[in-house]
Amino acid sequence: MSNNYQGITGSESQSERMLNIGHGSFVKPDRILGIFEAGSLPMRRWRDKALEENRLVDATKGRKMKSLILTDSNHVILSSVVPQTLNERMSEKRSHSGASLKPQEERLFVS
Repeated sequence: MSNNYQGITGSESQSERMLNIGHGSFVKPDRILGIFEAGSLPMRRWRDKALEENRLVDATKGRKMKSLILTDSNHVILSSVVPQTLNERMSEKRSHSGASLKPQEERLFVS
């Protein structure tokens, strides 16, 4: 088995390409479809449905859930970091890499 990962190229390290969602947990930014504030009832229902269907990833480490992250694999990730902070971290990753997203590739952030 190889340690090669298709998503990592050149001298870039994996931590440079990952988004810190809190407490030592990371997600690839290009896999994120949306980041949502977790306080509303529809978001809690969405979380419960993902739990029933084994699509829920809890990255809160026992802390209060503040945001839900929807991935392209239809998984729901719970984070104790507020959506605005996650959005800022994603923006920093884009500005440091020099890459900009095309309008159709922009991610959805709802708070």
